[in-house]
Amino acid sequence: MPKEKGSISPKEAVDVEEAVVPANDEEQSEESNPKPTLTHQPSFFTDNRGNLKVVNLVVRRPCTIFTFIIVLCIVLSFLLQIIVFRAAENGNPFTVPENEFDVSDERSIQYDSLRLAQEEVEEARKLKERAGQVTPKQSELADIMYWVFEAQPSNAAGVFGSRESIEAMKDGFDIFLEDSGFRDFCLFDYQQQLGPNATSDDRECRAPLSPLTMYYASSWDSEKVAAVIDNLKVPGNIEKFNTLALCYVQQLYCDRLEENVDPSDAAFTMALGANISSITSTWDMKGDLVENFTQVTELASYLIQIDVFKGFVDFGFDTEFSAENPVSKFSRGIIFWGGPMEDNKQGSEEEMEKLEDSEDDIRKDYIKENYLEKMDEQSKKSTHSTIRSYYFMTAIIGDVILNIVTKDATLAIFSFVFVFLWIRLNTRSWFLAFVGLFEIFFSIPVAWFIFTVIFQIKYFATLNSLAIFVVAAIGADDIFIFMDAYKQSQYHLDILCDLETRMSWVYRRTGVAMAITSATTCAAFLCTLITPLTSIQSFGIFA
Repeated sequence: MPKEKGSISPKEAVDVEEAVVPANDEEQSEESNPKPTLTHQPSFFTDNRGNLKVVNLVVRRPCTIFTFIIVLCIVLSFLLQIIVFRAAENGNPFTVPENEFDVSDERSIQYDSLRLAQEEVEEARKLKERAGQVTPKQSELADIMYWVFEAQPSNAAGVFGSRESIEAMKDGFDIFLEDSGFRDFCLFDYQQQLGPNATSDDRECRAPLSPLTMYYASSWDSEKVAAVIDNLKVPGNIEKFNTLALCYVQQLYCDRLEENVDPSDAAFTMALGANISSITSTWDMKGDLVENFTQVTELASYLIQIDVFKGFVDFGFDTEFSAENPVSKFSRGIIFWGGPMEDNKQGSEEEMEKLEDSEDDIRKDYIKENYLEKMDEQSKKSTHSTIRSYYFMTAIIGDVILNIVTKDATLAIFSFVFVFLWIRLNTRSWFLAFVGLFEIFFSIPVAWFIFTVIFQIKYFATLNSLAIFVVAAIGADDIFIFMDAYKQSQYHLDILCDLETRMSWVYRRTGVAMAITSATTCAAFLCTLITPLTSIQSFGIFA
């Protein structure tokens, strides 16, 4: 029979069947017993699929890792509060920079060693000499209030050029002098002559160190002042007076004078010295502003050239002030605070330190409650149109610095809100935005703990608080890099088999970029170690 087209014979069919069946059996055998294949050599950091082991742990235990990080941050912040903040002097965790010098410089080390040794020896001698003695009430300097005044750019006449400017400076001192409670804290004038039955409570507060004592003298003899100025204007009279004043005014070093001193010159020196002493004796800031205040300024411009009297005036005028240029763009003044607050019998060093700390706290609280708001108002640029005022006081410097940092941080809230919203926009997740900002903020107390507790670096500058802005910028940038890589991973089908493989790819892709940017930033901050300024070094290490 002829064979139809497309058909096969029984013999051919058997041959094909015999050829096909063994092949199917082999495939079934391979599928039922697959051979394990290694795509990557396992290591300490990676598994047999090349995935990072630490990433595998994060992917498998995300809640555990997240909770551990949060608890760790909270615990370190709590320890920081106990170890650093509570132990800080006057509650201020920041170091107050008393001296800025190169800590590695041999001269600085020698100077600091000498200063510390002198202070220790002087304190030991003082305790030994005063053992069992009574320290009179408010007889020792406990603190100072420092005012600095600057003429506004529009005030070409300087700080003493107008009645308005002088009265504006006086307002800064009146904050204290017009308060009846200031008497309980001021430094008493123990050079004041009192009666035999007088007590410490009968003494007056020591006058501030300020040129305003001239302008507000309790009495002012214009004729006598004019005569003094006329005498000092005569060429050669200032040089003559400076030559003879130590002997004929202060009775010092008379043996160094030439024997042939002209009697008329000696009489001139004694008369002029007596007149000047009479004028300066009423400089106590207890009177009204001198009507002819320009005469006061003129007198100061000549007294600043007199060696034995320049100490009355040169403290409150700038270096450009002179008879030829009677204009001072700056001025300053000091108000003195005294201690102890009651007559005190000298005790042990530990007892005296405890007493001083207690009085410092009382003084600080009183200043904050009664003066600080007025001081801030006085120092505002808008308060006076002719001058700017600045203040400094050791007792409150820590609180003032913290207040400034707090205000600056409040102003910076906008930048952090912007960073938060931008993270939310980029990640499309409120949760990731909150977590990202949480890590940014908590990196500060964690770094502070490592810096102070682990590394034992005791100098923590106020400037270090600005590191939060650096962290916010770098932290947000790293989040953006990571999320961009995660989005890119969806186009690589070979890594989408599971989350571990995908996240390992993302970490590898972003890790190098984030490490390089962090390393370059770190290197830039470490370059601050070459500066001799301790606060800059502290900021560079902390940041």
